Amino acid sequence: MDFEERKVLIIIRSRPFGTIINFEGWRAAVGMIGMDHEPTMLFMGDGVYSLLRTMDQTPIQMFKSTYEGFDGRICASKESLEARGISHSDIFDDVEILDERGIGRELTENEVFLTF
Repeated sequence: MDFEERKVLIIIRSRPFGTIINFEGWRAAVGMIGMDHEPTMLFMGDGVYSLLRTMDQTPIQMFKSTYEGFDGRICASKESLEARGISHSDIFDDVEILDERGIGRELTENEVFLTF
């Protein structure tokens, strides 16, 4: 059986505090790169809190820097940010903000979905 590269959408919906679920999403994203897949991270719902500049990045720093070093895409739901009063200036640089149409496109273009 031949290995085939896949487009993987990693959806982070859980809060970054009190659990390691968020952390595991970052770990999975780096693992997908290591397996020659093409991951995209999409932060929705309470997962957008993970992107705040004020969050302690220590637990994810190694994974975040590795993921970004391989030009991994990080996206956030515009509606989720707005619902929580979070502006673009409140989150990490280089986060692509997607409206509903953009999220729909990601759901259509990716072959595999992992939700955290």
